[in-house]
Amino acid sequence: MHAAQSVCTRRARERAQRAGHVSDRADHIGHGEATGFVRRAPLAVLVLLAVLLAPARPAMALDDIANLKGMGVVAAGQVKRLDCPMSGRFDCNSWPTNFLKFEYENICFATDPGTCGAYCKGILATDKSKSVYFFESLPGGDLAQRRARGYECPPGF
Repeated sequence: MHAAQSVCTRRARERAQRAGHVSDRADHIGHGEATGFVRRAPLAVLVLLAVLLAPARPAMALDDIANLKGMGVVAAGQVKRLDCPMSGRFDCNSWPTNFLKFEYENICFATDPGTCGAYCKGILATDKSKSVYFFESLPGGDLAQRRARGYECPPGF
């Protein structure tokens, strides 16, 4: 019986080859032999996945250090977040979002949400039109530029 199946299978393969549907490499697939085709297919899939899943640098992670050229540095160093105290001493409804202060200087400012955690490092700078920017130091040494608004530091901070 096995010999009859083998002859039928071989004839079917020959007809498919004449029609151009089967390559010589495909003849060995499923017959106990691992051909180069079978070994390369998973490798190609892995390479494709590696390229597609490679960590891309988000747009905010681009290094903006070149934008500092021609700007005036106001302050640089460790920055901490100023959260509105619940003591009732301040109106927390008017407290700036993402309110930051240079740790060792009396310079306060606010930036877009998402900048800094509780602490970060950065540079506060102004351009010729007196617009204020905060350059946050990112992991790896890059600087991310964000618009900032200057504020008077609240007393006691």
